[in-house]
Amino acid sequence: MKRTILLLVLFIIFMCGSGILGIIIYNKFTGASKSEHLLSVEKIENMGKMELVKVNIKDVVEQTKERPLFLPNAKAILIIAGEVFAGIDFEKVKREDIIDSGTLVTVTLPKPEILLSKVNHEKSKVYNVDWGGFSTADLVDAAYKNAELIIIEEAAKTGYEETCKNNAKALLTPMFRELSGKDVEILFKD
Repeated sequence: MKRTILLLVLFIIFMCGSGILGIIIYNKFTGASKSEHLLSVEKIENMGKMELVKVNIKDVVEQTKERPLFLPNAKAILIIAGEVFAGIDFEKVKREDIIDSGTLVTVTLPKPEILLSKVNHEKSKVYNVDWGGFSTADLVDAAYKNAELIIIEEAAKTGYEETCKNNAKALLTPMFRELSGKDVEILFKD
């Protein structure tokens, strides 16, 4: 009886040791995954835009996908961080927007606008997914797409235009004054 127990214990130790050794060997010979990239530049564009305001927005999204019959609805809850950049597009400034009247230079700039909006995936988090099954990725993707639209709408409510105008005046007036040697007035189109 003692011999059987001893053999059983030795067999278990041998099997565990073999398993651990197998895992170590497997991890040693199967290194980290590799990525190979074949990049090509598609297009280089001129950008005449000045970013003057960055609005950070957090959105708690509950995305639901209704299912037919008696199946439970899939639901995901996400905390999404968004960033909206607003500023002025200087490509819209024309020669007639700059008026020099001797001692005063008047510059009329275009209305501030949202230049870029994006979801910051590093600061966003999937909090919970219920009954997602095979459609979990689609559910989360739909939540991110909906959040991108809501983030732009929310940024428009923050009054970014006035902040952009004030920042543009504070930044550009001294620069234009030094360049022209005259008083400078900055106006904005409606």
